Amino acid sequence: MKKILLFISITMFFSLTLLAQDVDANGNIIKYRQKTVVGFEDVMLEGKIKKPTGSFLMDRTKKKFNSLINLKKDEKKKLGMLLLKEIAKNIPDEYIKYVPKLIFGKCYYLEKYDMELKEYISKLNALYKLKKYDEIEKCIVYQKLPDEKLVNKYKIKLAKSIKLFNMELNNRKIRYTTIEHNGRELPCQYIYIKQSLLDKIKGWVFGSIDGQHYPTLVNIAYSHSKIDFLKPFFILVDNGNIGVFARAPKLLYFKDNLTLNHLNLTGKHTYFGTWDYEIFEKFIHSEKWFIPLREYNLLNDLSND
Repeated sequence: MKKILLFISITMFFSLTLLAQDVDANGNIIKYRQKTVVGFEDVMLEGKIKKPTGSFLMDRTKKKFNSLINLKKDEKKKLGMLLLKEIAKNIPDEYIKYVPKLIFGKCYYLEKYDMELKEYISKLNALYKLKKYDEIEKCIVYQKLPDEKLVNKYKIKLAKSIKLFNMELNNRKIRYTTIEHNGRELPCQYIYIKQSLLDKIKGWVFGSIDGQHYPTLVNIAYSHSKIDFLKPFFILVDNGNIGVFARAPKLLYFKDNLTLNHLNLTGKHTYFGTWDYEIFEKFIHSEKWFIPLREYNLLNDLSND
């Protein structure tokens, strides 16, 4: 039993329409008032709290609400200025003038589906990763939204890969090297993944990262504290040849026009491809002498003590 104290100051109105004269057990005619006022004041009710019925919960889940808030032009400008100020606090001065390009741009919206074009394409991509090619064709030909059950199925698989990948980042050493661009050396960071027999056994038991998720994982890696957001990041997966998944930060693209296509990789901002061991060894050739800036400063501090 749970006691619920309700301090209610409401007035309930019951409008009763007299359709026919009713009589009681003694044959007396019952007369109804057209309006009855019932007042509740400081009433204490006792009873059990019950969950809504299953049908109620089911009906509630069918309701769809747009979670987007339509901002006015001046509100968008104000929000944009706040973002600019916050970002400017956390990046080197030479990158500040490129920040507007990073956060402002055109946004294409599909009114029919009440969603951004980017979100719609993301849903189609989820179907593609699930190899639901017929569903993709139906969506395009009949102009319908992708099946949310299938999209959610992909999201669950992706979430599992993200969790396992974050564990990899926690446990693995981030390695550093350099790449040549416009006649100068640019520092890079990477992780090298080669599964041992023990790793494969663990994968069979606890699950393993789905290889098709690496293009997404190389992007979200920048949210991890071990990854420097101003350096290109590479995931190198050794399966006989080296599967490469890489990301070049947009700030470097805007400032230095940096791309990674000259490394035999395909893409823009996010890159992928396959290297043989000769290219791989050339990529890591400078690993031994390159020290990341924060470790370099630490060594200087120690040497000065």
